[in-house]
Amino acid sequence: MSASSGQLCVVLGAESVEMRRRIESALEKSGGGASALFVAETEELIGFETDGPAIAILVCDLDQPAEMATLRRVSRELQELAIVAISPPATGTGVRRGLDAGADAIVFEPMIESTLAVTVSAVTSGQSVVPRELRASVQRPSLSHRERQVLTYVSKGLTNAQIAEELFLSESTVKSHLSSAFAKFGVRSRREAAAMFLEFDQPTPREVTT
Repeated sequence: MSASSGQLCVVLGAESVEMRRRIESALEKSGGGASALFVAETEELIGFETDGPAIAILVCDLDQPAEMATLRRVSRELQELAIVAISPPATGTGVRRGLDAGADAIVFEPMIESTLAVTVSAVTSGQSVVPRELRASVQRPSLSHRERQVLTYVSKGLTNAQIAEELFLSESTVKSHLSSAFAKFGVRSRREAAAMFLEFDQPTPREVTT
């Protein structure tokens, strides 16, 4: 699947007809001249190619791990596209996860009509957009030196006992550092923590709020 050259092609991974209409209407009213290419299934986004600037609009729930996995995959497969994630109102942790998973901007569903168009415009300028009320809570957490060391080994697949041996620490101390990192990332599993840590130092675009 491909888009024509020279157009801002907005790709929509949404199955809901009502949601498509709301998004299309919001973009049309903006007068930005976006050419919207609607895609019924998220899977159809994979392999999308375009010769011009393009933005993927992906409807997902930021507080659902399975849907975050889809966002990560889309981000990985479509690295040349900026991604605007439309989600039901989510927690600060969910928004941060969405950004770390590859979203360039977050729009909550009730705010589509008032914020989607300006969000798309900001993203095309290289900015990242988050809901204003969650601005403070989406800052990336500050990890201690030990937490970073522990997560480095976790990402390599080492057990707590193996990490303790590598760092000359007790296993209980390793567990303590890991629990602290879990809390900062807002995750519950080693797999989630490792995934977020691996993306932790990736540069992000300039961030604005709506």
